[in-house]
Amino acid sequence: MAEEELKLETKCYDANEYGYLYGLNKKIPDEEFEKVKPYFRKFKRMDFVEGNVQVTGRPEGWRCLEKDVSKVEEILGITNTLEKRQNKVKEAFADPVKKANLKEKSYEWLTMLFQRTGTRPKQDLSRLVIHSTKMYDPQDSFKNGYENGEGELFIYTPHGMWYIINNSGEFSDDSINNVKTVNGGAIGHRLMYDDLIDRLIRIYTEENEYSGEKLY
Repeated sequence: MAEEELKLETKCYDANEYGYLYGLNKKIPDEEFEKVKPYFRKFKRMDFVEGNVQVTGRPEGWRCLEKDVSKVEEILGITNTLEKRQNKVKEAFADPVKKANLKEKSYEWLTMLFQRTGTRPKQDLSRLVIHSTKMYDPQDSFKNGYENGEGELFIYTPHGMWYIINNSGEFSDDSINNVKTVNGGAIGHRLMYDDLIDRLIRIYTEENEYSGEKLY
């Protein structure tokens, strides 16, 4: 098996102060890390405004801010840069056909990952919303479909990332719901924070944040 290519990946998202924090995807020799150490900070739980309450992911450890990512990549000779990965998405989004294909592929991956490897603990939507660091609503599907028991949400919380499928319409099978909502219920799959999943969510939702009625 080929060795994984060195890159910086998102390790967590802080809703209050830092935004995305980045870390290396694998351990490098100490002498190499010393070269980039000035751009990193060893974060602890107490370094955040409200502890970890508004943080999704793994904040503890050596992390760098987005503004310093390119400097670290240059020093370490990283070729799979954050900018290249972001530009690929921008280029695809500039072409309507490529954009549609990329969003479709992202959705396929997301549903497979959440449904096959995620957990389905019982939860209350209002609780998830209150403790959320971010909520993405693809094409305002939840905002516009909530009253009819339709729509999807991707919710980032301190305990992971949730994929919520509203399932409280007139003909919905509520026996499969594990998330309680004011209007009935929803199906909820949870995964721990992961760089790839975060990227897929941001592509599929186009980072459209939920802007509907309060859900608590």
